[in-house]
Amino acid sequence: MRYTLKLDASWRPIEVIDCFKSVSMVLSGRANTVEEYNEEIYPGIKIPSVIVLKNYVRTIPFSKACNRKNVIWRDQYTCQYCQDQFTYKELTMDHVVPKSKGGSKTWLNIVASCKQCNGIKGHRLLHQTNLKLKKQPSVPKVTFSDLDHPCKITKEWKKYK
Repeated sequence: MRYTLKLDASWRPIEVIDCFKSVSMVLSGRANTVEEYNEEIYPGIKIPSVIVLKNYVRTIPFSKACNRKNVIWRDQYTCQYCQDQFTYKELTMDHVVPKSKGGSKTWLNIVASCKQCNGIKGHRLLHQTNLKLKKQPSVPKVTFSDLDHPCKITKEWKKYK
């Protein structure tokens, strides 16, 4: 299955769609082909690699869920207390304000932590420990290429970030 990068009328990436939907959008006049694969989906019709919509659409900023995988990605596999780098399996999520003290599971209250630092902190607040945060947790800025896609981002798509 081939996939197509769909751009809005201002040439910003919106989503990745399957090639059948992209051909339908081009043939119905809703989009134009920008780039195409060197393969035909039907005789005489090449598979679009990139299409651009003819109309503007209201875009919603890209975001990622606040979960273990994405927190570790945001914090670049680094414990936010000792500042050492670890593998994915060696890191945990730590609530800066523990759940037992009313802390929520949000981007602003969760950090990547190694198991040792997480154990030291436990259910205490930071000022009750000797630990300090490397940086304050924040909502990450997410671009199209940071999102999980049903396929690998092709070299042709990278210029449309």
